[in-house]
Amino acid sequence: KINPNNSLYTSFAVANREPNRNDFEAGVTTPETLNDYELGWRFKSEGVKLTVNSYFMDYKNQLVLTGALNDVGAPIRATSGSSYRLGLEIDADIRISDKLSIRPNATFSSNKNRDFFITKDGNTTPQSLGNTNLSFSPDVIVGNSFTYAPIENLQFSFLSKYVSDQFMSNFNSEISTNDVLEDYFTSDLNIVYMLETTKVFKSITFTALVNNLFNAEYVDRGYYFTYDDDFSNPGTVTTVDGAGYYPQATRNFLIGVTLTF
Repeated sequence: KINPNNSLYTSFAVANREPNRNDFEAGVTTPETLNDYELGWRFKSEGVKLTVNSYFMDYKNQLVLTGALNDVGAPIRATSGSSYRLGLEIDADIRISDKLSIRPNATFSSNKNRDFFITKDGNTTPQSLGNTNLSFSPDVIVGNSFTYAPIENLQFSFLSKYVSDQFMSNFNSEISTNDVLEDYFTSDLNIVYMLETTKVFKSITFTALVNNLFNAEYVDRGYYFTYDDDFSNPGTVTTVDGAGYYPQATRNFLIGVTLTF
């Protein structure tokens, strides 16, 4: 603790994770080991709370998504040998006034497989691709929330989120031509009004949520697969890829009521 407003912290942690049932069915039996190093700073004043955290997650046999799905649609994982996640996280709570506050957050990271190997084109000897990007691991995620409470028990929140592009495989080679999910930006509007009562219920809370306020068309998930083509050109095996994408809903609405006894 440097002073009443500032403090520093550091940590080192070790975690191990066993494969789950789906992993065992896919032939994965090696546990994952993580050595996690973190260093951070916290600032707190009357109107501002700020946390800055840096981390280095060093993995052995990380259980990573391959992008593929099994016969019932569950994602398939594999062990990636040596890999890491290095990043910086920032989040804040800024009180501009009694009625208005801002809560931004951001993560900037590098997520890599070290010296990743694959087999392709009928070769039985694994080929090194060098360092590749970890699947489903965007380098940038930024969010923000503006909250305005004009009167007691009424609150408006404007929420926004940006996610950079990400890969659906761990290959990043000439095979993986279809495995990129493009970046996207979405915004939501949330309205909450609480009515306090003295009879049957202690309070009645009305909520109205407008998701994807600006009607963005985006895809935030999907699947990726490869297969060996030995029929297009008899006598030659060529590894080809394919992908599927799940478009998300455009503008949609959710209205709710919560009754508290």
